[in-house]
Amino acid sequence: MEHRMSYIYGSAAPKLPQRPERQEARQPEKSRPKSSRAAVPAYAHVPKARLFFCVVALALMGFVVLYRFSVLADLNSAMNRMNEEYNALRNENRLLKVEIETSIDLDKVKQVAETEMGMHKPDRFQIIPVSVPKNDYNVVLDQQYIDQATKNNQKPFLKGMLDAIQAAFP
Repeated sequence: MEHRMSYIYGSAAPKLPQRPERQEARQPEKSRPKSSRAAVPAYAHVPKARLFFCVVALALMGFVVLYRFSVLADLNSAMNRMNEEYNALRNENRLLKVEIETSIDLDKVKQVAETEMGMHKPDRFQIIPVSVPKNDYNVVLDQQYIDQATKNNQKPFLKGMLDAIQAAFP
């Protein structure tokens, strides 16, 4: 045994024979009595400030979505009220047009024109027939719009641009 413990200098040390490793037969451990400690859950490692921030951010996003839907519902109800009002006014306008068309008496109009306004029928020499082809005529829709458009053409270019921008973004 002393031979094993002695120190050998250099690389000429004798090689030890290799022994196969022992495979220890593991014997099943006898059941040990379990400790009476309760299982402790592992710590989540999430700082409380981050968790609080996430909860607040999630709540804010929920409120933003709810606010958006409430605004949309409010606008939708306002639009429905305006559509109902528009339909009622349109029906009233139609009824008034029918009433006006049925209540006009041409003989009464002629009498008012001749007596109160001093109008009379033109003589034969005052009537000049004019032939206008059907495909060559103009219809004036809104005289106020035409006046405004011609007035805008007389403005300087920069003033016209500024007016256009102001009209686009009220």
